[in-house]
Amino acid sequence: MKNKLVKNKKNKLNIKIGNNMKLLLFLIKFIIIFSILGFILSIIDLSFLNNFIAFVSSSFLGLNFFENTVFVGTQTFVVTNYCTGFMSAIILASIIFALRRPNLFKKFKIFLFGALLLLVINVPRVMLVLLFARAWIGIDIELIHSITWFVMSAIILVIWYYVSRIVSKEKDISNLL
Repeated sequence: MKNKLVKNKKNKLNIKIGNNMKLLLFLIKFIIIFSILGFILSIIDLSFLNNFIAFVSSSFLGLNFFENTVFVGTQTFVVTNYCTGFMSAIILASIIFALRRPNLFKKFKIFLFGALLLLVINVPRVMLVLLFARAWIGIDIELIHSITWFVMSAIILVIWYYVSRIVSKEKDISNLL
């Protein structure tokens, strides 16, 4: 009896160490992927997309713009690479591709679905920030920007969680690590 108790404790300890190693490996892969893609986003020329988002957002809201700059009263808002939705897509890619499962083809499908959805959702998010700036002059627009970005990040996690569970047919998401 005593021997079984010792074995159970050792097995539980081995399982716990194994799960911690899986989590550590996931975090290392996540950080590497996120860092590389984030660096690429910081240096790539996305002026065509930045200008397009500024154009669509300002046209829809009846605001003046020039290239990637939108004018709201006395304030100016510059649409940068980080306003395109790609940073959210980078977070999604980092989560998906840092996982051990599902297979690479399924990961690409999940990522493409999520990234396209995020890019589409991002334009109304930018419009919402500009709408707040127009409607409530003096409001801390950076706070609104941050709140909408965090909501977008929560959407990323929900997309990843449900789509990954469906595609991988896993009920326990920790099995993907």
